[in-house]
Amino acid sequence: MAVLVQPDAEWKRRIIGLDAHDLSFCYQCGTCTAVCPISTADNPFPRKEMVWVQWGLKDLALGNASIWLCHQCGTCNTYCPRDAKPSNVMAALRDYSILHYAIPGFMGRALSDARFLPLLFAIPAVIFAAILGWLGHLTALPEGRIVYSKFIPILYIEVVFIAAVGLAMAGAALGGLRYWRAMGAAADSGGRPPPRRHLVATLLEIFRHGKFRRCGDAPGIRKTHKEHMHRTHLAVFYGFLGLVVTTTSVGIGIYAFGYLTPWPLWHPVKILGNASGLAVLAALAVFIWRRIADKAEAGKGTYSDWLFLAILGLTTLTGFLCQWLRLADLPRLAYPMYYVHLLFIFFLLVYIPYSKFSHLVYRSAAMIYARASEGAGQGRG
Repeated sequence: MAVLVQPDAEWKRRIIGLDAHDLSFCYQCGTCTAVCPISTADNPFPRKEMVWVQWGLKDLALGNASIWLCHQCGTCNTYCPRDAKPSNVMAALRDYSILHYAIPGFMGRALSDARFLPLLFAIPAVIFAAILGWLGHLTALPEGRIVYSKFIPILYIEVVFIAAVGLAMAGAALGGLRYWRAMGAAADSGGRPPPRRHLVATLLEIFRHGKFRRCGDAPGIRKTHKEHMHRTHLAVFYGFLGLVVTTTSVGIGIYAFGYLTPWPLWHPVKILGNASGLAVLAALAVFIWRRIADKAEAGKGTYSDWLFLAILGLTTLTGFLCQWLRLADLPRLAYPMYYVHLLFIFFLLVYIPYSKFSHLVYRSAAMIYARASEGAGQGRG
């Protein structure tokens, strides 16, 4: 059967512009796939992705689970005999896929371009400034003991975040659905595998971080400069999860039991929050240091990488500063810092579907699809 190949040269140039290497270096020797710790015989990568990008086959490359199954351990870069940097190509494909599947599309473009950063911060800044103006706290801070709920009542914050995060989750679901359909179309299968049967197994895999652990099992002795990935990602993952549990527990304490904040430092929930925040900051420090120290060997980080690290780090750091300034009884610093902290939380959570944080959506979808495809004998994944 004849197949019409329609290369997209402009898309290929855009992938190269996202820190992908000179694709002419790759001569399809297959070394990258052979050394990849998590590539399989049924779904080998990144060799096929390299040729798809070389040929400008946009639909095949983007409708493919492998780009999100890759954890960018750097093993393929280390052992590539031509220094074609296939790991960089896979990272570029992930960055572009976020932009490609984003709904609405302008949000994907905004999060991928530093010129839109002031606008992205201006949105929550105006929202919370309007609330403070309504409450009269733009010009007069609450008197007495520092209690952040006197500055901006919890109800106001929750209304804003429930509405904004709800819209973000709708965008995430629609983007994930577009990606799921694209994987089915690229696989050219008679039907798409049902995701529900594989959801629990995929969640367990995510919590175990088994694939990340296998990424450290490089086949030789060459240094990949990504050996820290498994431990640091575990710290970020469970640290962030601990912060989510802390925030949820505070909400339950307030609404179910009338246990108002601030809570004492010795409270178990407070201890969990502080320990989780420290884990996140420690892991981010390692990520940032290794990116700077190993830049020549491991490759430079993209804008989306640095933006995610910065926002997550600043969200956590401003949270700590809010606590310390409150304990130091410095209201003129504590309340403005709380306002800044809310801006970073808004940025982190509401822009999830369009930032690097969207790997929560796309990597999960890819893992479910790949697991379902294995069960259905659809090896392409």
